[in-house]
Amino acid sequence: MVPVIDLRGVSGQSVETLATACADWGVFHVVNHGIDAALIASVQAASRDFFSLPLPVKKTVSRTMDNPFGYYDRELTKNLRDRKEIFDYAPGETTPWPASPPGFQAILEDYALACHRLALQLIAVCCEGLGADGDTLERHFRCGHSSFLRLNYYPSIDPLSGADAPPAGPYGISQHSDAGAITVLLQDELAGLEVLRDGLWVEVAPMAGALTINIGDMLQVWSNDRYLAPLHRVRASGERARYSTAYFCNPDYSTIVTPLSNAAPAANTALYKPISWAEFRRLRAMGDYGDYGEEVQISHFRV
Repeated sequence: MVPVIDLRGVSGQSVETLATACADWGVFHVVNHGIDAALIASVQAASRDFFSLPLPVKKTVSRTMDNPFGYYDRELTKNLRDRKEIFDYAPGETTPWPASPPGFQAILEDYALACHRLALQLIAVCCEGLGADGDTLERHFRCGHSSFLRLNYYPSIDPLSGADAPPAGPYGISQHSDAGAITVLLQDELAGLEVLRDGLWVEVAPMAGALTINIGDMLQVWSNDRYLAPLHRVRASGERARYSTAYFCNPDYSTIVTPLSNAAPAANTALYKPISWAEFRRLRAMGDYGDYGEEVQISHFRV
């Protein structure tokens, strides 16, 4: 069963519990996470309202190769088109905002800020779980971080069926690991997320009042493989559409990621060469738009 972590009053025991969840699963639920229920309801309503707009209206705020934020409906994962529509917003970047629904921009900005605070809290606890100080990685996420918020919409039918678009894959999102540090996921009431564990796909069912967290590639590298960035996928929707909201907490583009000394002491060799986050993210983003061959993975940087 997917672990559940209570964040009310983090103690030594909860640090150990979270570190075990990061190592054994790479994904877990958090309760008492501090994000207001009214804000969560607002972002869910805003997502539904935006994706219900006519397609020509949504396309007025489409993202481009030059500006990767806004609306998009033909993203690729593992060179297969996802059966979904998305809207991306990144703090500090230029996002093309729609005229409706009312308050859309403010709601997304407020929710992204709340998720970032939660993500920093979780990263600090992850550092403590490695025997490092909680603020060890803080400088990479306080100013100039490259995090972004994504609204996901999985319609009950392929939104581009019959259109001039790459053929859809069989899933809402094909299997992948997240590139950054940590992901804060808000699921609706419909199950669809699956994680690969011990060779089997396990459903990560939504849990009322909880947020779902998964470890990303960079935190796996910082932990020197003590934490797991799990492969996960999303089933294509059935008779009902499905919605989720993901906050991808990513470091500053100047960050060079190497295993922390606590995770790779002198007696235990670092398992990865230094990774430029800017270059790693750039190569991953290219694969969102077209088939550029094998997608870059952290395995390419193993010593």
